[in-house]
Amino acid sequence: MTAPVPVPVAEQTTIVVRWMEARSARDLESMLACLAEDVDFHPLRLRGIAARCRGHRGVREWFARLGQLRHEYRVMPSEVRTVGDGKVFVSGSLSLGGEPDIAPFCALHRIEDGLIVSAHECVTDPDMIERLGLIP
Repeated sequence: MTAPVPVPVAEQTTIVVRWMEARSARDLESMLACLAEDVDFHPLRLRGIAARCRGHRGVREWFARLGQLRHEYRVMPSEVRTVGDGKVFVSGSLSLGGEPDIAPFCALHRIEDGLIVSAHECVTDPDMIERLGLIP
């Protein structure tokens, strides 16, 4: 296995912003274009939805299940920043069924070779993530 190609810091945030915009637009193909083939995705914990998706196939299944269950949520990022070692932290709010800002949202993405290789999402205050030492 070859070592990952370093991605410039500015490009790391651009990749994550494209991913978030594609999600908001419900554009599956554009979402997948931001993800490594073997991505390890831990989406928001929602009733009836898998807590972990592996690879493009897993993300496709997650996306289809969201549609089947009619989960109409959106993540609205307010901050996107690099936190070192190819990691990008996103904080913002969660919108559900047209109701804005129902809960705080955080996500940590790891970028390698210009793609997201892992993403972990949760509903929590970003200050808590920092206090726990999960990001610098």
